[in-house]
Amino acid sequence: MSVGVGRGPMAGINAWLELVRLPTVLSAWSSILAAHLIATTGSPHWRLLALQLGIGTCLYAAGMILNDCFDRHRDAIQHPERPLPSARIAPGTAWTAGFGLLAAGVLWGAVAGPGPLLLSVLLAAVILAYDAGLKQGRIGPPALGLTRYLNWLLGLSAGLVLLPELLLALPVFLYAVSAALLRRAELAGGKRRAVRPAALVLGAALAAALALYPLGILTDPYALALTALTGTLLLRRLLRLMEDPTPARVRASAEFMLLCMVPLDGLLLGGDGQRLAALALQLLLLPGWFLAWRAHVH
Repeated sequence: MSVGVGRGPMAGINAWLELVRLPTVLSAWSSILAAHLIATTGSPHWRLLALQLGIGTCLYAAGMILNDCFDRHRDAIQHPERPLPSARIAPGTAWTAGFGLLAAGVLWGAVAGPGPLLLSVLLAAVILAYDAGLKQGRIGPPALGLTRYLNWLLGLSAGLVLLPELLLALPVFLYAVSAALLRRAELAGGKRRAVRPAALVLGAALAAALALYPLGILTDPYALALTALTGTLLLRRLLRLMEDPTPARVRASAEFMLLCMVPLDGLLLGGDGQRLAALALQLLLLPGWFLAWRAHVH
């Protein structure tokens, strides 16, 4: 682990935490927790849950590390402060860590069982393909959404993954695609026509979430009302963003949407009737906020 000349051990640790974007790992945890609790009707299989969280953590961290490995030459120009271009972490060490975590996630999947193994392999393959080049093309946002979708299915693999489970994770897929499109709009200079696809896909995500109720997949009326309210408010935010899509405002909305991944998981869990668990899940926002604040301070 390279921490640079004249830097102490804590600087090296901070560099790795920055590389894996630690605060966002918590959103991967919330998805697995919510999906696992739905699959087990609120009675967790603790060993399997621990393995699923381990798989999700390894694969998410691997994706973040390999993303920067593949982008290190571009980041040297656009983001020289990142751990790799700033030489706080050696590229060779990062490559080894990234592929090592990818392999570890698949190995944990093999320990967890056939279902988690299949999803671990699929998730690892999509992550690698996305980092290696898919993110640059039009398929980039759907590919990123697919990683979130498969992560949700990983949690649902605590039970049978049939058509209702595949539909249950659909709002997560669409929401992640919308967030990725909004991030791409920021890179496009915040043009109005670049924000519009994000708003359209967010509307589709809201429609998909609400459709789970008449289908009988989700049933809690309070969660239904809260989903309609929060989804409408978030969609209104994107529609208003189109009136003045400056890069700073687009970036703020993209970061807000990423933060809302945890509440989205909570709404789906609440829709299953597990209100207390859904509320407790929001506690993951606290360490996420703290870690994000600490990263900005340093």
